[in-house]
Amino acid sequence: MGDEMQHPICGRRRRSQEEGHLLRCKFITLRSCRCRCLLRKAIIFQEQRKTGDLFRVTPPLAQNVSWRGTSNPPNPIRDKEMFRRFLKYIYTSLLRAWLKWLLRKTTGTCELQRICSGDKPGATMTRKAEYSLQSSKNKVLRGALETSKENVAKHVDQIMKEKEIKPHSDHLFKANLYICLLQISGYNRLYFCVEDLRMEAFNSDNPKHEAMLLKLWDLLMPTVKLESRVTKQWGDIGFQGDDPKTDFRGMGLLGLINLLFFSENYTAESRQVLSHANHPKLGYSYAIVGINLTEMAYSLLKSGALKPHFYNSVPGPPELKDFHQFYCYLAYEFDKFWVAEEPESIMHFNQYREKFHNIVKTHLQDPDVSLTLNVACN
Repeated sequence: MGDEMQHPICGRRRRSQEEGHLLRCKFITLRSCRCRCLLRKAIIFQEQRKTGDLFRVTPPLAQNVSWRGTSNPPNPIRDKEMFRRFLKYIYTSLLRAWLKWLLRKTTGTCELQRICSGDKPGATMTRKAEYSLQSSKNKVLRGALETSKENVAKHVDQIMKEKEIKPHSDHLFKANLYICLLQISGYNRLYFCVEDLRMEAFNSDNPKHEAMLLKLWDLLMPTVKLESRVTKQWGDIGFQGDDPKTDFRGMGLLGLINLLFFSENYTAESRQVLSHANHPKLGYSYAIVGINLTEMAYSLLKSGALKPHFYNSVPGPPELKDFHQFYCYLAYEFDKFWVAEEPESIMHFNQYREKFHNIVKTHLQDPDVSLTLNVACN
C-alpha cells in the first residue's frame, strides 16, 4: 500500500494521519454514546427508587434490543425527566439572572425584597429566600446561610446595606428576612445536634443513660416492677434481648431520648400505643419500631424534607424538642396506620413501613404542611 509506513527499527506498521483521525473520531463518538447510556441508566435508577422497582429483574439483553439496535428503547417518562432537567439547567444558568435583572428594573426591588415582602410567611417564604441566598454570587448573601443565632441581626443589616435598602423604607422586609435567617440557620444547627445524639452510644456505665432507660420502663409499665437490669422483661416493651443497650446501636442515644420524650410528654398515648403493640395478632415490637421511626425522622431531617414542616410550625429557629415532637407524631400516626392496615404478620413490617414513609413524604411536599400531634401534652 502506498500510504503504509513502517517503523525504522521494529518494522511495525504505523498508521497514516487519515487513519489516526478516523480512530479519534470513532473514540469520541463511542465516549459520547457511553455518557448518554450512563445518563439514561442513572435516570432509570432514580425512577426505580421512586416507584419501588429498584430490584425488579430486567429482561435479557436480546429481548431489549428492538430499537435501532440499542438496549435502551424510547421511554416517555425518562425523556420527560431529561427534558425537565434540561429546562432547569437552562433556567438556572441562563434565564434566571436575566429575569432577576429585568424585574429589578421594572419593580425597583431586588429578589429578596419581593420574596420577604410579598410571599406568605412560613415555608413558602423561607424556602424561596433560602434558594435566593444559595444561588447568589454575592459572598455576603451566601454567608448569611451559615450564621449563628446571635449574628442574624448583623447579617440582616449587611444584606440591606449590600442591596442598598434603606432601614426605614421597608420594615416588613427586615422583619421577615430576620425570621427566615433564624429558621434557616436553626435548621442547620438542629441537624448537627441530632447527629451528635445519634453518634453518642448508649453506655450502661453512664448513670444518666441508665436512669433514662429505667424511667422509660416506669412510665410504660407503672404497675410492674423490673426484676433486674438484665432480664427478659424488656421484651414486654418491645426490646429484642435481655439487655436493651444492644438495640440502641443504630441510632445511639437518640433512639432512647425519643422513646422517653414520647412517654414523658404523652404518657396516655404512649401506653395506648404499647397496648396495640402487644396485641396477640396485630402486635409489633414497640421499642424496636420506635427506634426504626427515629431513623425515619433522622433521614427526613438530613435530606431537608422536614424544612416545610419546621418552617410552618416553628416561628423561630427549630430546636431539639421540635424534632422530638415530630417523632411523637410519627410514633402515634404509625400505630394508627398499622392498626388500620391489619397486616397479616410482623414479617411484612418493611413493606408497611415503606408505605407509611411514602405517605409522610407526600405530606411534606405540601408547602403548608405542619405535622403535629393533635392531642393534649402532659
